[in-house]
Amino acid sequence: VSNATAATTATKGEQMNRRLLLILLTVSLFAASCDRNELYNESRHIDKQGWNMDDKLVFDLEANDTNSTYLCCIDIRNRNDYPYSNIYFFITTIYPDGSVAADTNIEFKLAERDGRWLGKESGRYVDGRYPFCYFHFPQKGNYQFIISHAMRDTLLPGIKNIGLHIENTSK
Repeated sequence: VSNATAATTATKGEQMNRRLLLILLTVSLFAASCDRNELYNESRHIDKQGWNMDDKLVFDLEANDTNSTYLCCIDIRNRNDYPYSNIYFFITTIYPDGSVAADTNIEFKLAERDGRWLGKESGRYVDGRYPFCYFHFPQKGNYQFIISHAMRDTLLPGIKNIGLHIENTSK
């Protein structure tokens, strides 16, 4: 192999590496920009034996933007053998100054009357995102959202994960 051929091969390899790096950088920036409106997205695993009505799921978040409006959603992953077509929650919000706001008996419909799930089915699980309020953070600081189920069952079967998703609607 001549020196000219080796130099051309090295140059082509370098160009290909640069292109690959540029593509990866572009994809990474695009993916990051898709979540710019997302303030918070956390999930908690529920014991496979069931969700005890005394088990409270606590979500802590830091809010510094007091001007924007946010959409708050509950993410629910249930098994396809979940025995009900809906679920009720108690959701309590604790503000940075310690004041408390409680919303009781928030209902989310998970299935149609004919049994078809409203969320996205994947194998034995159903994933759904359910908006429950628009929220304006009146104070900067740490907020706590505390979620528990408000169903009649002491031990609620069929729930795999519960999550809190908050996104900025003002941007």
